[in-house]
Amino acid sequence: MLGCFGAGLFILALIIYGIWIEPYHIEIHHVSIHDRYLGKILENKIIVQISDLHIRKIGRRERKVLEMLNALKPDIIFLTGDYVAWKRDYAPALDFLALLRARIGVWAVMGDYDYSRSRKSCVFCHEEGSGTLTRKHSVRFLRDSMELVRFPEGTLRIEGVDGEGGNMFSPGKKFVPLDEKIPSIILSHSPLNFDLIRDDQTLLMLAGDTHGGQVLLPGWLFRVLGYKKNAHYNQGLFEKGQKKLFVSRGIGTSHLPLRLLRPPEVVVFHFSPH
Repeated sequence: MLGCFGAGLFILALIIYGIWIEPYHIEIHHVSIHDRYLGKILENKIIVQISDLHIRKIGRRERKVLEMLNALKPDIIFLTGDYVAWKRDYAPALDFLALLRARIGVWAVMGDYDYSRSRKSCVFCHEEGSGTLTRKHSVRFLRDSMELVRFPEGTLRIEGVDGEGGNMFSPGKKFVPLDEKIPSIILSHSPLNFDLIRDDQTLLMLAGDTHGGQVLLPGWLFRVLGYKKNAHYNQGLFEKGQKKLFVSRGIGTSHLPLRLLRPPEVVVFHFSPH
């Protein structure tokens, strides 16, 4: 009887922790990237990635993220999708994006949740009901497109993949770097796009989507459950040949509003040429 009572208390404590504590315990995750080309340009710059916000309102979690970003004073912010909750209001996400500040700029791709109301998804880039670029925020959305950003140390290529296996990989699309000496960062909501890039390409892909599983589970169980992305690229840094991938655990939650041993994170990259 006492054993059952103790087990019940333990489960209750896990539920309380998983729903009301860990999802709001946002970590700053520092990641070192050693790359001869990226390091030459981005060394000593503060590069931040946030992902999977799933915003319903500007609440405690969102305010904490903004406070952390303001304290970090980033040079560049990269966003890797899922700013809204499934088929919910887009206004809070747009309000959040409007509050982002970075010295050089903010670049982003969209996630599947952002397309959950397809008629509304255009408001991330354009004024509602028109083709005029939005004035609600200064985030530059890359939808199967790229930009070249010039620094005194060289040129950085920032490219965005729209969706999983998107048009960037269609014949005629120049997805791979024009020149391997032009450092390339690829933004992709899904980490599975990493497998569509040749291993001899020198680039860094940033992705999200997995939430780190939200709960600590073994890879084989994710495979059984049909979550290929979590089975192969649950969280952290991956390398294959010359290419690298970092998968963020993100900020928000989906399906179930809990996290267990998979806290939300703001990722800060430290680039070095050596």
